[in-house]
Amino acid sequence: MPELPELQALAEGLDAALAGRVVTGVRAHHPATLKTAEPPLEALTGQPVERVWRRGKLIGLDVAGGLHVVIHLMQAGRLSLAPSPSGRPARTASLDIDLEGERALRLRELSSTRRASVHVLDDAGLAAHRPLTRLGPEPIGLGVEDWRAALGGDGAVLHTALRDGRRVAGIGRAYASDIMWAARLAPFTRAGSLDDDALARLVRAADAVLTQALERARGRITTEMPNKEARVTAVHGHHGEPCLRCGTRLEHVAFNEYDLVYCPACQTGGRIYRDRRMSRFLD
Repeated sequence: MPELPELQALAEGLDAALAGRVVTGVRAHHPATLKTAEPPLEALTGQPVERVWRRGKLIGLDVAGGLHVVIHLMQAGRLSLAPSPSGRPARTASLDIDLEGERALRLRELSSTRRASVHVLDDAGLAAHRPLTRLGPEPIGLGVEDWRAALGGDGAVLHTALRDGRRVAGIGRAYASDIMWAARLAPFTRAGSLDDDALARLVRAADAVLTQALERARGRITTEMPNKEARVTAVHGHHGEPCLRCGTRLEHVAFNEYDLVYCPACQTGGRIYRDRRMSRFLD
């Protein structure tokens, strides 16, 4: 799933390319993608795009006339600006926003599950849009006390809390794993139990991992989210390889749809977690 660095780079690139361009047409290719009926999708036609923004894992387009398009790519959604397509749309096509200059902003889905969503909202609808109103603060630049407030509460384990957008916005499984590794924090420690030293390490790790990833993303993503992720990660996706810091074999916990990768020597005091799919983990 695209996360904060990739989505921020995409939003910046699309904002530079789309601001001021007039919407000339709209086409919904799959009925499951558009989640709203009022205002109608067709209300965008004839209006110029004012700006493109990101909040958490959402991409937004502000359009003149008090209209807003909010897009959640989910796991398999891909957004790109390309020459206006002709002929029958590909099976992956979900929605097109045609723009002057024979360009189109196309949402595609690389999976048959069709989880990506598009909401067309007016000003009041945007202000009340729960996927936005429930988001926590953006993680880059948060201080120790901000992180303490975000991670406190219900006793969630750290790897879950980092990916909970209601606590901090925009972090997914890839960067959560790398942040915990960089901070030398155990993934299954209770998020609300981190002491001052652990929180200080988390602050430094989150800022370093996310800002470096953002700079790399800006170098390869402008107006198209690639089909394949090309992230540079320290532990995510590297199960079985040696830790870059200490050389210990990286271990993992396998969940239904992803693996959590960690270094036992750097993060868990040598403890190797059991496979999550086979047994109930007790911290």
